[in-house]
Amino acid sequence: MSGAEGKPPVMEQRTVLTYTDELTPELQRYIAALMEGRITGHRCPACGRVYVPGKGFCPLDMTLTTERDEVAVSDRGVVTGFTLIAPVAYPGQQQTEPFVYASVLLDGASSVLAGMEAGQDIIGIARDQIRPGMRVRAVWKPPAERSMDDITSRGWGCLAGVIAGFTPTGEPDAEPSYYRGSLV
Repeated sequence: MSGAEGKPPVMEQRTVLTYTDELTPELQRYIAALMEGRITGHRCPACGRVYVPGKGFCPLDMTLTTERDEVAVSDRGVVTGFTLIAPVAYPGQQQTEPFVYASVLLDGASSVLAGMEAGQDIIGIARDQIRPGMRVRAVWKPPAERSMDDITSRGWGCLAGVIAGFTPTGEPDAEPSYYRGSLV
């Protein structure tokens, strides 16, 4: 079957697909803690490193972790590196002004917020004042405004549903030796 001028007929139809997946038990507990205003991670029983969020295994030595290995970490930490992003206009783009995404090493964690938590907003300070080593703290959204509806087991969703961003604490900067090796 062919259409006008010998071309196959084309039917244009926009389709919306909604995916629903089951969250892992680790993510369910992580979300529950975030909604209560707490951040948790998993401490590897073999190497002792703490990862946020916990995945059920240590990504370094592949040791399994369980609910017994969950630990609380601070909502304070150190900026280890950052990127200034100048948005390029495209359909659906929400950000129009330059902004900063930073890697944050939380006190009590062994690596920066990873996976779905990467790229934290730094707020309450001019972009040109942000620096590696700067001590920051989470600015939690009010409990009634917190939502983790966009989180998935595939790595989507982030702290933005519960934390408005990280703001400087005013404490002295951390020494580079403290966060060296935690830049990503």
